[in-house]
Order: sequence, then structure tokens, then C-alpha cells
Amino acid sequence: MNWIFSLLVILLIIGFLVYRFSFRTTKTQQHMTDEDGRLLIFHGINVISAAKSDPLRVGGTTKEDFLHIANAWGFNAVRLLIFWDGIEPKKSQYDWEYISRVRQRLDWCAEAGLTVILDMHQDLYALRYGGDGAPEWAIQDDGQPFEFQTPWELNYLQPAVKAAINNFWIKEKGNPELQDQYIKAMMVAVNEFADHPAVIGIDLYNEPTMATLHGLLHFERRYLTPLLQNCINAIREKHNDLWVFVEPAALGPNQGFRSALRKLKDPRPGETRLVYFPHIYTLDLDIREKYLGWPLWINFWAHQRQKEARKFKTPMMVGEFGLSEAEPGALKFLTDTLKMFDQITSGWFYWSFDRGSWGLQDEAGNELKKANILVRPYPQKIAGTQPVYEWQPDDRVFSLSYNATSSKLLTEIHLPPRCWPEGWDLINNEVEISHTYDQTKNKLTIQAKQFGKVSIRIRPLNTLED
Repeated sequence: MNWIFSLLVILLIIGFLVYRFSFRTTKTQQHMTDEDGRLLIFHGINVISAAKSDPLRVGGTTKEDFLHIANAWGFNAVRLLIFWDGIEPKKSQYDWEYISRVRQRLDWCAEAGLTVILDMHQDLYALRYGGDGAPEWAIQDDGQPFEFQTPWELNYLQPAVKAAINNFWIKEKGNPELQDQYIKAMMVAVNEFADHPAVIGIDLYNEPTMATLHGLLHFERRYLTPLLQNCINAIREKHNDLWVFVEPAALGPNQGFRSALRKLKDPRPGETRLVYFPHIYTLDLDIREKYLGWPLWINFWAHQRQKEARKFKTPMMVGEFGLSEAEPGALKFLTDTLKMFDQITSGWFYWSFDRGSWGLQDEAGNELKKANILVRPYPQKIAGTQPVYEWQPDDRVFSLSYNATSSKLLTEIHLPPRCWPEGWDLINNEVEISHTYDQTKNKLTIQAKQFGKVSIRIRPLNTLED
């Protein structure tokens, strides 16, 4: 009997591990929608990490950069970094020249056809510690020492950084007005840009964290949830239509572990316009800087984030993922991660546009290999519900199905020419459709003739059917 009991224990452990390290391909994922009710899928990129250390806080991007993002890669969105210290370099004094520089970049995005999520970015709390975010006047580090560490994440453990972060988040320890000032600065950006034609929403706080045991245990519940809710409430006092993006804590959820973030309320009338916006930097890459070669931690991350999105009852997109192409297994990691994103029908934003091993171009502007993985076919707007789509890069076959809910609205699909250099065929297996292709924009539009299941495949030209 002992062997039977041991076998049952082993089976239970295996079953638990399979459950925790797997996720569901789901048709019930919620999505953002446009003004016509079509589902929105974003493939985008973060612009730009170089802005963190740029005295002008914008990173030197040009109009041509945004045109390249849209035209060469087919991305339809940008997560644009903005900074508290750029908006409010002196207490209650706002830098309108910085606001003007941000507006110029939004204008370039609009011209390129890119949708923008503004990102209130911070790392290590402030520039003083090798990061970015808070202005000098908002730093209260209790005179604690700081010595720069490598890799940069270790600076979160420096006494000055821990003190400055704690004094921001724990009102009774620091200045209780700091969070109020942060919200006011955020609202300056919101009020200036909410009606800009390129802007769809704002990410309230990049990678929030507290690098203490107290923070690990209580941060999201006691400190992060109230700040995010206060930010949402401030926005909704003036702007009901803006989409609001919320992140869990960086430490833990980024690597795939459970988030303790509470469900947030959207006081706007009608359906919520909150979006769950986590990042993914899995444990194997964070610790070993090497991909395991199979998607253990990717699946673990997806399992946890799906549970949270269902709890929050909001759409979910991925605000950041990326790695250096020099890391072992980097291209396989990107392939497996993007396959997972497609399976959960989640939009994403790659980190980042900067040239170098983490970007899609080298220092000379030549494309890196990862560009051919990230540039892929995808639906951008879907006139229906319950979408399922898949890109099979080896066979160069893209498939999409959804339940059409309109015979008037168009589904729009980006088809990169590099995926089918000799052309492509379209196969329709279900509801009758009409379709057109705009070669200048590499965009396929589909119109269903009636309600029901639309199912198409795009394959290389003159491919024989199985």
C-alpha cells in the first residue's frame, strides 16, 4: 500500500506542476475596442530607453523613426516614455517646453498612423541613482549612502534607493504630499494630451516596486492599489474616454509569480476602460541570462496573468518584454513568447526602439535577426468576437477565425511582405467574405457577408492544400 500512496503523491505533484506551468488558449479574453466596437490588437515598441538619460528627456527620436516603426515593421502602436522630472522639474512648476517636445513626437506618431500609450516611466526612483522618474526635489533618502552597482537592478538594494522609494510609498514615513504631487504632474500630461489624435491612454506608473521584505509582503495591497485608484479617480474627473493602463508590482509578477494587486474600480459610466498591463522578464533570463529552450517560465507567467485578468475583468496587454540578441537562446525565447501572446490574443510592446543588442537594429542601423521574428502578420482591428489567430513561421501560414458580428464593419490585418516575398493566397473556409488588399499599407481588409464564423488562412502563393 505504501507504493500506491507514494504513486498518488507523485501524480498529484506532477498534476500540480502541469497546472501551474500551463495556460489556456482562450476565446474569452477581453479586448480594447475602437469607437465602432471592433477589437483592437496592438503590436508596438517602447520609445525610447535613451530618453532616461537625455537632458531633454525625449531621447533624440525623429519623425523618420516613427515612420520606420510603422512602415518597415508594421507596428501600429508606441508606448512613449514620459517622466515626472520632465513634467515638474521644480515643485509645482511645470516645464512647458518639455510638454512641447512630447507633443511634437505625438504629432509624428499621428502622421505615421501610430496609436500611443503614454508611459509615466521610472526606474530606481530617480536619475540620481542611475535610473529615471522623480525630480530632485521629490527625493527623500534620509541621507542614506548610495554606491552604483552592476547589474543595475542591484541598486534597488542600496540604502538611499530603498529610503527614497519607501518615503514615496509609505506616507507616514515620508512626505504625504509626494503622491499628490505625482498625481498632479500626471494630470498635466493627461490634460494636455488626452485629446491628441494619437493618444489612446496612459500607463500610470512603470514597474512599481519596494525592495524590502515589508514591500514584498504588503506593497501591492497596502500601497500600490490605493495610488493607482487615486490616479484613476483623478483622470475620471475630467476624462471618461481615456484608456487607463495599470501594472502590477515589477518584482515577482514580471518573473511570473502571483500579483496581490486588488481589483480597481473605473468610475466612468458604462464599460470599464482599464487595461491590465504587466511586463514579462522570466526567471531563466533574469537569473541565468539564458533561455532554458522550452517555455516553462513563459507558460508559468501566462498562467498567473490570465488568472489575474479574469479577476480584474479587464483587457490585458503586455507593456514590456525583450532581451539582448547576444543572450543564449534569445531568438527561441522570442519565438516562444510571441506564440504565447498570440494564443492568449494579447497585444504587446517590445523593449525597445534603441539601437543595440536589445533593439531591432544594430548601432549602424542594420536590422538584427530578431526583427524577422517580431515583424509578423496580425489582426489590428476585428469586427467580431472570440478571435483565434496563429502565425506558423516555418510554413509561413497565418490563420484567423472570429465570430463576425457585423456585415458592414471591416476587419483589418497586417501582412508583412517579408513573410511572403513571392506573394500569398487567401483561403476562406466558413462565412462568405469580400476582401481587399492595400499594397501601400500592407493591409488586408475583410468584410463578412453575414454574421457567423469567419475563418481564413494566408499561405505562400501556389501552395498545394494538404
